[in-house]
Amino acid sequence: MRKARRESGVRRREFLKMSLAAGGAAALGLGAGAPAIGQTTKTIRFGHMLPTDQIHHKAIVVFADEIAKLSGGRIKVEIFPSSQLGTIPEMLQSVQAGSLTMSMAVPAWYSSFMKPVDAFTLPYIVANADKLHAALDGNIGGQIAKMGEGAGFKVLGFFLLGGRHIVNKVRPVNKPADCQGLKLRVINNPVYLQTFRLLGANPVAMDPSELYLATQQGVVDGFEYPLPDLVAQKMYEVIKYVSLDQHTTDFFIISTSKKTWDAMSPDEQKWVQSAWKTATDWQWKEQPAEIEKALARLKTLVAVNEITPDNKKLFIEVTRPVYKQFEPTIGKDFLDLAIKELG
Repeated sequence: MRKARRESGVRRREFLKMSLAAGGAAALGLGAGAPAIGQTTKTIRFGHMLPTDQIHHKAIVVFADEIAKLSGGRIKVEIFPSSQLGTIPEMLQSVQAGSLTMSMAVPAWYSSFMKPVDAFTLPYIVANADKLHAALDGNIGGQIAKMGEGAGFKVLGFFLLGGRHIVNKVRPVNKPADCQGLKLRVINNPVYLQTFRLLGANPVAMDPSELYLATQQGVVDGFEYPLPDLVAQKMYEVIKYVSLDQHTTDFFIISTSKKTWDAMSPDEQKWVQSAWKTATDWQWKEQPAEIEKALARLKTLVAVNEITPDNKKLFIEVTRPVYKQFEPTIGKDFLDLAIKELG
C-alpha cells in the first residue's frame, strides 16, 4: 500500500514537472476549466503532504466548499494530498513560482524563503496554543504576511498543528540525557538540527514522506512529531515511546504566490479570503479535540510519558544557546517580539 502510494506520488510529480514546463505561466496556477453557460470555471490546485483523514485536509475541503458557494461555482478546488505533487520544498517552490496555486507548510520549511520565521522553531518559545493564536491574529501574523510578500508569497491564513514531541523505538525520554546517541529525524532546518545536537541526539534531516520506512528499517531511531499525525499516518506501528516534551507548538502557513494573487480579480480575492477565514476558524476550533483524541489513542498503543516540570527546565536550559546562535538571522527585533507575545 505504501509502495503504491509512493509510486503514485512519483508519477504525479513527474506529470507536474512536465505540465509546468509545457504550460509555463499560462494560468499562474489558477487554471481555466471548461466554460459553463456564460462563465468560465477557474481551478485552484492545492498540494499538501498529509493524508485525507487528517483535520487539515478536511479544513481544505471546507475552504473548497465555501469558495464554490461564494463564487457561485466559478471557482473549484482540486486537492492533491499525501505529497502527490512533490516534497514540501518542491511544492513551496512551485507556489512561489506561481505554477501551483496554493500549499501549506510549517515555518521551519518557509524559513528557506524568509529567515525570521525560524523564531517559531526555537525550542519551547510558545507557551500555549491560545497565545500562538492571538499572536498570529495580531502583530506577528501581520509581520509574517509582510515577510511573505517580500519572498513572493501571499499569506492566506494559518492552521494549528500543535505540540511536537520526541518519539522513538529505543527508550522513553524523560531528561535531555535520554536523547544521547538517538538518531532522530527532524525537519531539514538549521534550528531543528542544532536544537537536537544540543540535546545529545544525532539529528537526521528527512522529508516526512520517507519517515515511516526509515524508522521501520532502522535508518533512524525515531523523530519529533505532532500527536494527530502519529495516529493518522500510523507511525505508532514503528515506534514504542512518545515523550511529551512539546519542544515546539507548531502551525501551518497557507499561501499562494503574489503573482497568482495579483492576477485574481477583486471579487476572487474577496472570495478566497472569506473562504479561508471560514476554514481556518473551523480548524482552530476542532484541532484541540483532535490532539486529545490522538493522545488517548496513543496511550492504548505505545508507552506515553509526561515530562515533569523540573525535567522540562533541563530541556529549556540545554537548548537555550540556540536563541543566541540564530538571533542574527532571525533579527533581534522580531525575536524579542516573538518571545514577548508567545512566551
